[in-house]
Amino acid sequence: MAGKRERILEVAKELIGKFGFKKTTMEDIARSASMAKATIYHYFTSKEEILKEIINKEGETLRFILKKSIEKIDDPEEKIRTYARVRFEYLARLAVYYSAMKDEYFQYFPFIRKEREKYNEFEIDTLTSIFEEGVKRGVFDIPDPRLYAFLVLQAMQGLEYPLATGEALKCKNRELTLEQALDIFLDIFINGIKKRSDKNGS
Repeated sequence: MAGKRERILEVAKELIGKFGFKKTTMEDIARSASMAKATIYHYFTSKEEILKEIINKEGETLRFILKKSIEKIDDPEEKIRTYARVRFEYLARLAVYYSAMKDEYFQYFPFIRKEREKYNEFEIDTLTSIFEEGVKRGVFDIPDPRLYAFLVLQAMQGLEYPLATGEALKCKNRELTLEQALDIFLDIFINGIKKRSDKNGS
């Protein structure tokens, strides 16, 4: 039972990631999974139900990976850098999830709005905890860690252009990859929140 269900989800994720949700049909999923359409409907009542499970699974996967990526790192600065890099790396891999979080077409699905809210809250909570740790240890000078977490998240979301378009960021005649732009942003931000003594290297 579980094997066929997982196969359906795997195939649907691949098709939706490649062709989009609207263009992918239950017939496409059945054909690619080498199953009868009736078998697909035995496990899922609709294409929307398949999407919901994919989104829920990918959301849980992303949150788990992000937590694991920073839990053994002691330095708050390195935690921020690692979190940001892993975040973009796995958003790029989770094509269906990323598309759902950004595509306005999905605004009609309440479960995606709920997942968006859940993921944004997770990110703000995670960044807040890193900033609070840095303040407690005398590394960062941040008057309102949660506000800073919110603003940093907005800035990181603004850097997602290459993920959405597949194009490099351009500044006059210079092109920047997402990795290059992220490194520059992190340098600017981290240098701005460090304690003054840290900035002066004393």
